Amino acid sequence: MKECLNLITERRSITFFDPTKEVPDEVIKEILEVSATAPSGYNIQPWEVIVVKDKEKKRRLKEICYGQQKVEDASANIVFIANTKAGFEHVDKVLDSWIDLGYVPAENRDTLREKILEGWKDKEKAKRKAIRDCAFFGMTVMIAARAYGLETHPMEGFDEEALKEFLSIDKDKIVIMVLAIGYKHPEKKLFPRAYRFKFEEFGKIV
Repeated sequence: MKECLNLITERRSITFFDPTKEVPDEVIKEILEVSATAPSGYNIQPWEVIVVKDKEKKRRLKEICYGQQKVEDASANIVFIANTKAGFEHVDKVLDSWIDLGYVPAENRDTLREKILEGWKDKEKAKRKAIRDCAFFGMTVMIAARAYGLETHPMEGFDEEALKEFLSIDKDKIVIMVLAIGYKHPEKKLFPRAYRFKFEEFGKIV
């Protein structure tokens, strides 16, 4: 338990990465696959990622992220995309799995399918579902990265329209963040963690 808590509490948003150290593709893929066990409504998993590792592409991505140097210095940048049509695109594969595993009887398939899709028909509801679940996935990636000895920094500062054009992302999908991932620069020191609110400042038990 202590190790798990350490991974959470020791995670920091690193602004200085070691540009000389590369994270192997297989390690990034493993982190993403492990993190795909994150929860999502009806297991629809409405997330997609594009991993930007190529040096020239990182330079272009840096411009789109308003010149943030960590984009170029990090080994890779993971672009997290919330798919607002995932309910319709993923439901059959999910239901096939449930029936194969014995979660639900085959005769209930059509009724359950309609129930799941009902929540995706309204565009605002679909947007909230996709963003929420993609955020679960993104946070899991950040914690998993720590288990692999890596550092991350989530970024909301980017030109989404330019990013979609650069990476050919469908206009109906939403980029929720760009995550720099790599190794901390060995000569840089972190400041102490900034103030975090105590339970009494953000919660109550009723």
